[in-house]
Amino acid sequence: MNNKNIIFHIDFDSYFVSAHRSKDHRLKNKPVAVSNGLSRSICSSISYELKNAGIKVGWPRFMIEKKVPDTIFVEPNFDLYYTTSNNIFDYIASNYTANIEVGSIDECWVDVTAIAEGKNPVALARKLQEDINKIFDIPISIGISYSKWAAKIASDLAKPFGVKFIENHNDLETQIWPLNIQKYYGIGEKTADKLIKADVKTIGQLARSSELNSDLYMIFRNRLSAFINEANGNGNDKLTYEHNNLKGIGNELTFPLYDFYERSEIYKVIKNIAYKVSHRAQNRNVVGFTLTVIIRSVSKVWKGKQMKLVEPTNDAEQIYKNAIILFEKLWKEQPIRGVGLRLTNLINEFEHFKQLTIFDTYDDYKQESKVNNIINDINKKVGKVVLKTGYRVSKEKIKESVQSRYLEDDLGIRK
Repeated sequence: MNNKNIIFHIDFDSYFVSAHRSKDHRLKNKPVAVSNGLSRSICSSISYELKNAGIKVGWPRFMIEKKVPDTIFVEPNFDLYYTTSNNIFDYIASNYTANIEVGSIDECWVDVTAIAEGKNPVALARKLQEDINKIFDIPISIGISYSKWAAKIASDLAKPFGVKFIENHNDLETQIWPLNIQKYYGIGEKTADKLIKADVKTIGQLARSSELNSDLYMIFRNRLSAFINEANGNGNDKLTYEHNNLKGIGNELTFPLYDFYERSEIYKVIKNIAYKVSHRAQNRNVVGFTLTVIIRSVSKVWKGKQMKLVEPTNDAEQIYKNAIILFEKLWKEQPIRGVGLRLTNLINEFEHFKQLTIFDTYDDYKQESKVNNIINDINKKVGKVVLKTGYRVSKEKIKESVQSRYLEDDLGIRK
């Protein structure tokens, strides 16, 4: 196992339920499920009180009511989920490390190698866990290991509200290998069924398999070696974050069990993402010429459309307005399980000087700040920025303070 990096996988416990409980303490220690009002609606999140009663996420509401009649059902509140997770991710970035890769709205990997040097990783994880619970009232579980894969499985073993450290190969063999093959992160239900038919029923059996096994090759093809290596602790230990080489700013959100099919709800999601993309772009003093909207179908297929903007922007309302136009061209009024926006072809907003077109009026131009016009004219004649307004100087100072700060995955995320 690679002993170089130390990776946390942070998973929010029963996140949607926990988010509601953080705002309404009357829901604590009671059986709670998140579902729309219809009796056959699928529950996207359930409390541990229900899990302990044998109920699983994805059950329809009427089945839960039958098994646990006193269950409290709450309507989904995406604004709450989005804002809370956003705040938690940003808190981690500001107070621990900006080396974060977001997996979905309720999970992320964090490379703590630098800040854990000379420290006990478990103690660091417990401190982070306590901070999140105290500040946001959201319980989290943390898996620790030297690869993303092992850390992810460790967080599953840590639930609820626990910490699990897969420290070495012996831990891997004793704690992960005995797990059913369905627990292998990255193997879906259909592949797991094929493996069971091939008499590979545990993660350990796959780990000990030969890369020359013809039955396994038929299942994995040229990915067989990667799956075996992962199970032996030799997988990917590098997170995906490229904010030091900014090419685009974006955010995608996926929901494993909750489908969006109402236009009004999807619009809310898009608006939230538009404001977040805008906030990041403004923090970095950039504007973008190209906007892309992508959606994820229930079959986990992403597709997208993009447009070249008339003027580069980082304005939230402009991003939102154009994103809706793209979305309407893209969406076929089918349920979706994810949506994302990307602002690309970025330039520094202070290097961009708006050019008058035949569609601009003199009155429009007169409304521009006289001071800004003078400064812009001088800078253009010189060919570089030699003069700055006080506003720009102060904004650049703010930029310096947030430049290394985490703003999720500035090039977008994909689960």
